[in-house]
Amino acid sequence: MSDADEMILAGSRPAKSNPMDDLHSRTSTVLFVDSLIFAFLAYSLTRVVDFAIYPGIFFMAVWLGYRQKAAWAYWFCPMVMGGVTLIFSILLFYNLANLFSAGGSSLFMIVILAWAIYSSVRFVRIHFHPVYKMGYSGYSIYDEGIKLEPNEMLAACPTCLAVLAVNPLMLSPEDRCPHCDSPLVLSQEEE
Repeated sequence: MSDADEMILAGSRPAKSNPMDDLHSRTSTVLFVDSLIFAFLAYSLTRVVDFAIYPGIFFMAVWLGYRQKAAWAYWFCPMVMGGVTLIFSILLFYNLANLFSAGGSSLFMIVILAWAIYSSVRFVRIHFHPVYKMGYSGYSIYDEGIKLEPNEMLAACPTCLAVLAVNPLMLSPEDRCPHCDSPLVLSQEEE
């Protein structure tokens, strides 16, 4: 193993690509959709094309930069997602108020907005995790000069993503993460 690009979650099945690239790809897709939603809402609320075009162009530039892992685009992503989450929260509050005031509101729309808020908050939170920051910037844990014992490898805890030196041949279902105390080896039901 030569760099952190080959890091896998402890106890998981090896995949063709690494988990950080998969997470970055999903986050890029959410950023793209959130950018379109923001531009659409700006246009639908104002009916002024300029209020949708200029932010839309800016958000698409952020999306392109983020997709290419540009350093300047890193914090714009959670800001865009946070802005859309705020809009979703306002819409959820409005729908809940209409539901309880007999103004007529869709329970289905309330559930969708609540799920969108929950998902967006999860995607915003990953930007504060040091392992994700390292994966985005291309910084490798191996730049630290860590010396591993024979048969050891670096792996991430499947719960908290803490980077651990583990011997995969010695892992058992009883082994727990020293940071979050979660099991390092997932059972068949959890996979």
